[in-house]
Amino acid sequence: MNIRDIAGFLHRHYKLSIFVICATLFVMVIMFGSDKKDNRADASTYNVKYFKCITIDSDDTLWSIAKDNISEEYSSINSYIDEVKSINNLTGDKIYAGATLVVPYYAAPVEQALAY
Repeated sequence: MNIRDIAGFLHRHYKLSIFVICATLFVMVIMFGSDKKDNRADASTYNVKYFKCITIDSDDTLWSIAKDNISEEYSSINSYIDEVKSINNLTGDKIYAGATLVVPYYAAPVEQALAY
């Protein structure tokens, strides 16, 4: 078959050609459009790290603050405390009532939370 034969066939079967092209495009849209749904499903399976400021109360310790804010993303309470100390440039374990600390926490991504 040469190019003239193919062109002649397409010209004679114009409606069939249009149908095949439309069907192919429809299948491609369905296949590639479903990826977005899968990505959103994947997004719901993880949390994102955020930071918040807290004011230290008189009875707070790094340990008690860690217990209130730690989540499963941390391997231990000590690793959480080490991160809090690093974020706040603390060299020791001493904290003072009335001071402010920046602490990390994990939560659903903002765009996911806004979707509900």
